[in-house]
Amino acid sequence: MKVAIISHILPPAWTGQAILISRLLRGRPPEEYCLISEHEWGDGVPNASSPKLPGNYHVLSTRGLMRRAQRLDAVQSFNAGVLGRRIARVARREGCTGVVAFSGNLLDLPAGLAASRILGVPFYAYVCDYYSQQKTDARERAVAERIEPRVLRGARTVIVLNEFLRDELKRRYGVEAEIIYNPCDLAPYEAAPDYVGPRGGERRVVYTGAVYEAHYDAFRNLVRAIELLGREDVRLHLYTTQTPEELAEVGIKGPVVVHGHVSASEVPAIQKQADLLFLPLAFESPYPVVIKTSAPFKTGEYLAARRPVLVHVPADSFLAWYFREHGCGEVVDRLDPSALSGAVGRLLDDEPRQREMADRAWECARRDFRIERARAKFMEVVGGGRG
Repeated sequence: MKVAIISHILPPAWTGQAILISRLLRGRPPEEYCLISEHEWGDGVPNASSPKLPGNYHVLSTRGLMRRAQRLDAVQSFNAGVLGRRIARVARREGCTGVVAFSGNLLDLPAGLAASRILGVPFYAYVCDYYSQQKTDARERAVAERIEPRVLRGARTVIVLNEFLRDELKRRYGVEAEIIYNPCDLAPYEAAPDYVGPRGGERRVVYTGAVYEAHYDAFRNLVRAIELLGREDVRLHLYTTQTPEELAEVGIKGPVVVHGHVSASEVPAIQKQADLLFLPLAFESPYPVVIKTSAPFKTGEYLAARRPVLVHVPADSFLAWYFREHGCGEVVDRLDPSALSGAVGRLLDDEPRQREMADRAWECARRDFRIERARAKFMEVVGGGRG
């Protein structure tokens, strides 16, 4: 079995989707896959998360694609057909017997389906976020909603990141999807030093990753909650590519320390030395259905760090359900600074509760998020159980 992997973003880029692809494929023989993207992903990518994979990379030409027309449906249908033929040519040369397209942009899924039909090979749709609902532009969302059922029903298997998205796609389209949680490599977390206590008397609430509109009001609420505590020793520490000025513009300022981007190899130690790990999703955003079905990449990492996780997300979201169901974190599911402040104070001062959460978190990380489990399930789905 050899599969063509189609994604607008690939390793070594520093994004969740690129990291996911890297973790699924690293260690696999390079002759089992090739990677196809509209962009060049060389070794010089800024903020690289990992080295390039050893499989062959192919840049998909976008020459001749339609850019504008009155009917966006016609544009995307034409473009998906053009890209599908180009993907099929590459996949045929590579000897691929399957096509795996990752969601993320508008064209990769329909182009992947078109390529698989040209080649007469199975198509697999890897849906990392709710394909149609993540579009903030109304026209693009309407087009994606028309594309989505055809693409998902045309797949031999649809892969999703959690139960909520699985159930939503089944309800809406009658699709039976397979779940593969975002994989986490537990080895760096086992090797990183264990928590040693407050650093310099400061209590650190830590967040690692991008901060954008899927998080803003949750972060603003946390800043207000820390202020309500009235404790000078509590600070929010952000390890993110966003600058202090960008964060301040959206109201994330005050008892906040912005460290900037750090390499992937540094993240486990930073997370393991946190007094609290903060896992937010916005209560008001342009895509509430995406928030409900979201499974952030850092979920498994936070669990593997064996530190208390403070989950501040809407009550109807996958994250609220998962952490409550397994008792592996403290959930505050309303945008109330007083409630969040109380949770922060209780967690910082309750060491038995911290240890209980840490033990349950580690159990969840090993059971649901181990990289070996994700790789095995992926190969079972696309490779008939080989490997």
